[in-house]
This record gives sequence, C-alpha cells and structure tokens, in this order.
Amino acid sequence: MLSKDKIILMTAVSVYEDGEGKEDLAINGYFRGDYMGFEVLKGAIYGTIAFALIFAMYMLYDLETFMVEFYKMDIMAFAQDVLKRYLIFLAIYVVISFFVALYKHNRAKKHIENYKAALKTLYNEF
Repeated sequence: MLSKDKIILMTAVSVYEDGEGKEDLAINGYFRGDYMGFEVLKGAIYGTIAFALIFAMYMLYDLETFMVEFYKMDIMAFAQDVLKRYLIFLAIYVVISFFVALYKHNRAKKHIENYKAALKTLYNEF
C-alpha cells in the first residue's frame, strides 16, 4: 500500500536522480584515485591554456614597449622568468584543482550514501 511518506520519498529520489544525482553517479563511477588524477590532469591542461592566454594578453597590451626593449634584453633570462612564473601559476592552479576535486568527490560520496539509504528504505517497505 502506498502511503504519503513513501510517495514523498519516491519523489525525492526521482528528483535527485534527474538533477544533482547525474553528476554524483558519474563521479561515483570512478575510483577516488582515478577521479582525482583525471581532475588534476584536466587542471594542468586548463592552467596551461589560462597562462598562455594571460601571457598573450599581457604581451599584446604592452607590445610596443616589448618590441623596443626586445633587442636590449637577455632572452634567456626573460625565458627563465616566464618559465618560473608559469610553474608557480601551474602549481597553484593544480593544487586548487586537487582540493576542488576532493571536495566534489567527498560530497558525491555522501549524497550517494543517502541515495542508497533511501532506496533501501523504499525496497524494504514494499
């Protein structure tokens, strides 16, 4: 027999599956280490793209001064400075990506546990 509580629980489970549950179930499909590694790799790729765009915008913003100073500067020192800034930027970006992925994985794990408990409750009541 259906009761008001069962209907409310079934509706809540269905809403979760159609909304936030899709992402949580996808995250739950990975082992924690695999998910974290994949997210950190994506973070490194996106960080490299972001640094390249920021560097290009900086160069284009002050292009005239750069071109005047280009022949006076030490190219190796300039390249080392850019590489050092890139590595610092990338390290910060990857660390942030790691903690965001860790938070998302832990949140998804908690949501999946609640989801499984709700399904178990529904299964036992029928």
